Amino acid sequence: MLIPEPLKKGDKVAIISMSNGIVGEPYCSHTRETGLARLCRFGLEPVFTENALKGTEYILANPQARG
Repeated sequence: MLIPEPLKKGDKVAIISMSNGIVGEPYCSHTRETGLARLCRFGLEPVFTENALKGTEYILANPQARG
């Protein structure tokens, strides 16, 4: 079994969207900002994946972009 190294300050962490694209919706901005602030308080650097903020309509129209 492989055990990964613990995260440390300055490490990048990927932010992904659920398969429905909800993270990119305006009505989720408060939750998104709260999560980002918490990661930054841990000294981590959040990085959004390519399609994470494109929203539900984009994901619905482009199912290959899920994941």
